[in-house]
Amino acid sequence: MFKLLKNGLVLQPDFTFKKQSILTQDETIYDLLEPNQTVLKTVDTEIDLDGQIVFPGLINGHDHLIDTCWKTLGKRPVENWYEWEQSIHSEPAYKLQQKLSATDLYIVGMYKNIISGATTVVDHYPSEVSSTFTDHELVSILKNVYQSHSVSEKRLHWSSNIQEEYRRTHGILPFILHAGEGKSKEISEEIDTLNRLGALDKNTVICDGVFLKESELQLIASKNASIVWLPEFSERIFGAQPDIKKIRELGIKVCIGTDGSNSGTINMQSAFKVALKFSKDFLNNEITAKDLVKMSTIDAAKIFGIDKEAGSIVPGKHADFIVFEDREDTDPFDTFVKLRPEDFSMVLHKGNMIVGNDEFRRISSIDYSRYSEVKLNGVSKVLYGRPVHLLERISAKLDTEIVFPFFDVTDDD
Repeated sequence: MFKLLKNGLVLQPDFTFKKQSILTQDETIYDLLEPNQTVLKTVDTEIDLDGQIVFPGLINGHDHLIDTCWKTLGKRPVENWYEWEQSIHSEPAYKLQQKLSATDLYIVGMYKNIISGATTVVDHYPSEVSSTFTDHELVSILKNVYQSHSVSEKRLHWSSNIQEEYRRTHGILPFILHAGEGKSKEISEEIDTLNRLGALDKNTVICDGVFLKESELQLIASKNASIVWLPEFSERIFGAQPDIKKIRELGIKVCIGTDGSNSGTINMQSAFKVALKFSKDFLNNEITAKDLVKMSTIDAAKIFGIDKEAGSIVPGKHADFIVFEDREDTDPFDTFVKLRPEDFSMVLHKGNMIVGNDEFRRISSIDYSRYSEVKLNGVSKVLYGRPVHLLERISAKLDTEIVFPFFDVTDDD
């Protein structure tokens, strides 16, 4: 099935903008057409974007979908991640959360991502759970990945031997783990230990790294490994940020992630806002909105080895788009990072609109009956699935009314 999104202002791979129409075939981008260029395929459906801006779908470089929660949990700030982890377990909301199934938690977590424009999520959890959801309609969850929680003895033991786990990557597929999330001796030795085990290399992706020292960053740079910056998580849990200035000086590849919502993180837009404030306060505005979009699209795609299918609007890649109104005399990147989920005109995942304005509903090939008319943060939207029923079922299981701060959805009566 061919669909045509006409007259968009499309973000190019070189991060300029061009007036184009996007022709998709099923889940992929088939062609980009210049103004007045003839469409040589029979188009099944088309919509006129009327000059709206089109970005590629974002890639959330780190989330724990199983940790989807409506409350900020645990003691904060802490000096070591395990202090926060231990403090969570005594909280009433945590005990309630355990009543929910993995499916409940994952689906709400996927909604959190897709409504904020994240069409691909790197879920950090054992594959025997996360792989159940990798082909879900809402978002793409990264496949073919190996991981451990972290290196130190304090780590959560939900992965196999680190050396064995890394060996299975064949030095190519991503190997993901936390590091530098504390000041204790065992955490301060994580990077050296990882290197000694032969698991620090170009396909290693280190999450957070808030307390990594310059010598550790130099070692990471020498191995051409990458870092996922978690701006909002780091601020909330540790009251600190990684040495982003040194990371950039050393040329370490960086992308952006949220971590699980039980830490109080909201979504990618919230992470962008924290990152920009940090840039203004401590980096003389060195990191711009454009940089953050780049980190969350093509840079992330390259880090995780999915740049042939995601990260930019190019024929052959997934038809994952975010569409939003242009604001006159405002830089589109600055506009984008200030938007809220309800401000997007639509978000498409693999060619189907998952959330958007009613006038764009026909772009989706999925049966219209599978959509709901809802209010998202008080704004009327069309949303794939039955999210209100899901939230009602969750409240019934918990025997209490809850509202997820990143997913306030009600029926549009």
